[in-house]
Amino acid sequence: MRSSSLKSFNNLDWHDFCYQCRWDRKLEAHLKKLLLGFVAVSVLSGHAHAALITNANLFSPLLPSGTSTIVAVQGATLGSAAYAGTGYSIAVNPTAVNQGQGFVKGAIPSQLHATPVAGVQGATPTYLSGDFGSAQTTDANRGTYLSTGTGTVTITFSTPQTSLAVLWGSIDASNSITFNDIANDTLTGSQVQQLATGFASNGFQGPAGSAYVITTANSTFTTATFRSGVTSFEFAGVAGSTTPLTAVPEPISMALLGTGLVGMGLIRRRKAV
Repeated sequence: MRSSSLKSFNNLDWHDFCYQCRWDRKLEAHLKKLLLGFVAVSVLSGHAHAALITNANLFSPLLPSGTSTIVAVQGATLGSAAYAGTGYSIAVNPTAVNQGQGFVKGAIPSQLHATPVAGVQGATPTYLSGDFGSAQTTDANRGTYLSTGTGTVTITFSTPQTSLAVLWGSIDASNSITFNDIANDTLTGSQVQQLATGFASNGFQGPAGSAYVITTANSTFTTATFRSGVTSFEFAGVAGSTTPLTAVPEPISMALLGTGLVGMGLIRRRKAV
């Protein structure tokens, strides 16, 4: 410590010292509360979340060079039941197709699905203009994304994967992703809500209700099945990787942004059906 900026312990007024200790402890507790949301490691026994390492925040993950598969959906026909690209295929079950879900754009008046939020520009939500890593836009109707309705959407990879990245929109507690790894691990929306720093509330359709989620399993998987017990599970920006994806740490200023947007009334809650 520099003597020019801090008093020595012997000369420090005891009242000042105790006050400073209390302030430091409050600050430390506050920072821990914010930062613990960046990364959570779940290594539990049994079938649920048996060895999933999950990160959730508002910053796009980094893909390892040469080992990743971007799940592109911009060429898919809206409302179709299937689509395939290099290294992957997508199947939308009949329930989702009959509900007008699956490959979608924008939001529908009844709010059964809404475009996942990828970031903010000032106080305006931004969205992916295309697939993983695409430029962001303030036009919510620009890019195609996936929505399950109360059915399922299954992504099958041609080669075994270790890690999955997805922009998880308007996170509902009943949303889930199930992997066909050794443990048949399932990641739920309820868990993601706990990991996402500054998360607003169940089903919010704004920056404080969406998050980039990275999940890494301790055994490989070839399928990821997305489903929701209510309304829908909207997601975009999907990518798989044979090596762990890298999360970008979220600055505290961005973590607090969600709370501010909620207070400004800029985030809508999904209607229950």
